Amino acid sequence: MDDHEPDQEDPRWGLVEEGMLSPLLEEWRLTYLKNHAEWFELARETNRCAVWLHQEHFEAGNGGPANDQAPTAVRIYSRALNGFAAAVTLAERALAIEAAGAVRPIYEAGFWLSYLATEPLKALEELAVDEDHHAIRREKLLREKFPDNLALVSASEARQAQRAARLGKRRPSGVEPVAAKMGPHSGYLEYRLVSSFYGHLSNHSLNALKQAVGPGAVINILGPHESEIPNALYFAVDAMTRTASYFAVMMKEDRVNGSLIEARRQLQSLTARSASVPVEGESESKS
Repeated sequence: MDDHEPDQEDPRWGLVEEGMLSPLLEEWRLTYLKNHAEWFELARETNRCAVWLHQEHFEAGNGGPANDQAPTAVRIYSRALNGFAAAVTLAERALAIEAAGAVRPIYEAGFWLSYLATEPLKALEELAVDEDHHAIRREKLLREKFPDNLALVSASEARQAQRAARLGKRRPSGVEPVAAKMGPHSGYLEYRLVSSFYGHLSNHSLNALKQAVGPGAVINILGPHESEIPNALYFAVDAMTRTASYFAVMMKEDRVNGSLIEARRQLQSLTARSASVPVEGESESKS
């Protein structure tokens, strides 16, 4: 960038050297928190409720087999909580496309928790089948990459044989059949939207990396993506409240029901009003 003279009045120059890791994002973060205060407060309230639920039940199944229903459910729920924290943290810095992409595992956690609650033995078997199936695929790829390493190839073949014997003719069914067991309001539609528009490389996710500068003209930008913050937080709160509800059912915990219902009511209210919420300073903070 040495042949460019930075315009100190243009905040986009703050991203020239470090991109979205620029320390300037810490300053802009305060603006995003202010501009989208209701969304971030809803996310924080949802997180407090979800963390309380975890703290009340994280010891479920302690002392028994690690892969039983209860401890497995706790680990699945823990992953959802961490995914939610990641999504909100990214949204605070207007890495909103990445924030929405981080929501996908939260929905998946919800599907599996629902399955564990209703058909625990089948769900645990399905998780084991999925692990063995993908492990076999990894072993094959490993041998393809290092075909001349005879010791590695031999060890890999032995591991694969063990997995294959355990797997037999069973194959993983994937997320869709798991979600289908929950009915039409499972959140699978939202999961597909997050996957297609944010989680995968798609035209929609790439559209956020361009900015209109005139009729039919655009420029490529790195970020931030402040206008996408409400979308990212919508999916994050939607996924986390669903998943927390499933975990609460498993733990026979009804003390969070009111809080989760209120969070979803606020989510719908904010969604209905989000199109009319003005965003301050958005045009000044893109690069």
